[in-house]
Amino acid sequence: MDLKILQWFAATFHSQTWLNYIMKYVTYIGEFGAGAIALALILLIFKKTRWAGVAVAVSLILDVLIVNVILKMSVNRPRPWTEWPDIKAFYSSISVRIPTDSSFPSGHTASLFAAATALAFRYKLKSLPAFFVALLVACSRIYLCLHYPSDVLAGMLIGAACGVAGHFITLKIQKIFYEQRKKEEDKENTDSGKQE
Repeated sequence: MDLKILQWFAATFHSQTWLNYIMKYVTYIGEFGAGAIALALILLIFKKTRWAGVAVAVSLILDVLIVNVILKMSVNRPRPWTEWPDIKAFYSSISVRIPTDSSFPSGHTASLFAAATALAFRYKLKSLPAFFVALLVACSRIYLCLHYPSDVLAGMLIGAACGVAGHFITLKIQKIFYEQRKKEEDKENTDSGKQE
């Protein structure tokens, strides 16, 4: 079923050269987690968004551990072109980079869904553009036949779970940080009171 979906995408859309190139560049947003990492760094720069940046960063750390270290290595699912060698001609025609790692789950999809989900807890509807980009990249992975649809679905679910976990871990870190800061302020106030 997975392969049939990819073959349908290829038969239906791959004749549209302009769309092939759009999808090729859309997929680069998720390359090596670049889009999600850039988002985390931008959020970390500004004081107002710093804790959101921490939540995204924690989500991405969890995502890398679960997707790249555990699942990709243990499942070790071959990429679609091992089952369908003819698709390599399409990759060559648009000069798309062919990944060499395991197909399951989609790392591009997981990293962007992790980031978007972490943002959703803090910014609610304002996080919709992040979900839109994540969904677009997820579709590009299927469109370009670089992943099976089940790889992408798994990436969405795992990424979302990492985003949820990242949010709650960050709340704990935030609580410890503010409690520690309050203790230090109380101690400073007590010390200055004694000096007077």
